[in-house]
Amino acid sequence: MNKTTILLLGGYGGVGRTLAPNLLQETETHLIIAGRDKEKADVVAARLNQQYPGVRVSSCYADASKPESLATAFQGVQLVIVLITVPALIRQIAQSALNAECDYLDILVSESTIRDLNELAAAIAKQKRTFITQGGFHPGLPAVFVRYAAQFFDVYKKASIGMAMNARFERAEQAAEILPLITEFNAEICRDGLWRRATYKDAVELNMGKKFGRMQLFPMPMEELKLVQEQYKLQETGVYVSGFNWFVDYLVMPLIFIMDKIKKGMAERILLKLFTWGVNTFSSPYQGVAFLNEAEGMKDGKRRTVRILAEHDDAYLFTAIPITACVKQYCDGSLPFGLHMMGHAVDEQKMFREMERMGVSIRTEIV
Repeated sequence: MNKTTILLLGGYGGVGRTLAPNLLQETETHLIIAGRDKEKADVVAARLNQQYPGVRVSSCYADASKPESLATAFQGVQLVIVLITVPALIRQIAQSALNAECDYLDILVSESTIRDLNELAAAIAKQKRTFITQGGFHPGLPAVFVRYAAQFFDVYKKASIGMAMNARFERAEQAAEILPLITEFNAEICRDGLWRRATYKDAVELNMGKKFGRMQLFPMPMEELKLVQEQYKLQETGVYVSGFNWFVDYLVMPLIFIMDKIKKGMAERILLKLFTWGVNTFSSPYQGVAFLNEAEGMKDGKRRTVRILAEHDDAYLFTAIPITACVKQYCDGSLPFGLHMMGHAVDEQKMFREMERMGVSIRTEIV
């Protein structure tokens, strides 16, 4: 595996502090911890160099709002991984990566990220760069799990993706992308082979394993599913996510929605702090993730149901593991050139093998 220099933009945050040691353990890469707070980056880099031999980690200053700082930080870097939740700045970051002849990977949820990056798609292809967007597990894994289940069917009819998660936010800014998902509810589901807008009435009930049990899940937007729905001619598919807790679901989220209707962005900072406090205070003591594809179809002329359930006790590590698996495919040269969502770009068989090897429990049940 080639030794690659990877810059983690926002590498001292929650995901970065989990991803960095995972990358050092699983690859031979050199890492640069970058962000606006150089002192924090220095501390994380020093700690990692104490834990892993070879002095493979350095730090630098990089402010996503200042292109000149990005131009300096990206020099000599092969891959930039964006771990900060700043959809409004993503085009600027991506353009800086192109200018510096870097490849790129982000973990952003916002659909605006895809639109902004699409404006650079022609330039990315022309330079034969690899740009991966919407990495991690939500988004990132839904399309991978749909693709993986295809091997169990002759005729693939249905794939319901369920996600349940208990986690804690270290800072309110880490939840910044969630508020727009609440206020601009634009989820879509596929029924009878056609996509339509979803409502909260389209909630489904799925068994999310022993730790979460059977629970009600609500539709959420997930652009990466549309391509795989078309690929396998699925008649029914969608992504569904659990709520947070009684305080957030029934008090905070309606308040966020009402305030946004009065005036867009009204009291956003206060609401963000209230949201993160509610999640951290009232959620179940158990922290972890369950990720499910409950799929249906035909095999040898008989109806078949397949349940693929992945579980992990650490939501940050469950985010870092798919990213690490994706980076390993990048380092071995198997990712395609151009702009792609992670769920479409990676080899799903390799992804599953790597996730299990790195500690994700994956069970496949066939009925």
